Amino acid sequence: MADEDLDLDGGEEEEAPKSSKKMMIIIIAGIVLLIIVGVVGGMFFGGFFDDEPAATETSQSANGESDGESDGDSDSSDLEEASEDMAKISYWPLEPAFVLNFEGKSKARFMQIGLEVSTTNEKSYAAVKKHLPVIRNEIVLLLSGQKYEEMVTPEGKEQLRTELIETVNIILKQHKAKKGIDNIYFTSFVMQ
Repeated sequence: MADEDLDLDGGEEEEAPKSSKKMMIIIIAGIVLLIIVGVVGGMFFGGFFDDEPAATETSQSANGESDGESDGDSDSSDLEEASEDMAKISYWPLEPAFVLNFEGKSKARFMQIGLEVSTTNEKSYAAVKKHLPVIRNEIVLLLSGQKYEEMVTPEGKEQLRTELIETVNIILKQHKAKKGIDNIYFTSFVMQ
């Protein structure tokens, strides 16, 4: 009977190491799986799987270099010039977003506007960056003079966008910049 007790105790001790070995294998497999998922995810978000060669071929065919054919048609040259201009367009945010009060008897007296400028000339953006305090000041003055009734309509927003473009280009011209910005876009527009 005593021998039977010893055998039972010995059998349990052998099962414990087997289950801990299994647990260790499962933990190691889980860690390896997490590492693989992390590496693949990093490569995906890092752009490793992007289709870059196809994008290069598309830009070459848009410029007419890969075809080697020139039909001398003015429409194709206009199309090439337009595609070259589109390829050169750059967008830069004017950060931080503009937060200010504005005129009006209505309940909405607070505004937050995010803006981005676009240009085909990087020197223009360098001038914008250099004179950003002056540009932000003029934009704040222009925005704070707006009325709620005008700002809620699409026409009012478009008029404001036109005035913003003119204001920035006037400032750049005053500071001897050769070329101004091409456009300004609202990236966020909140009124309360």
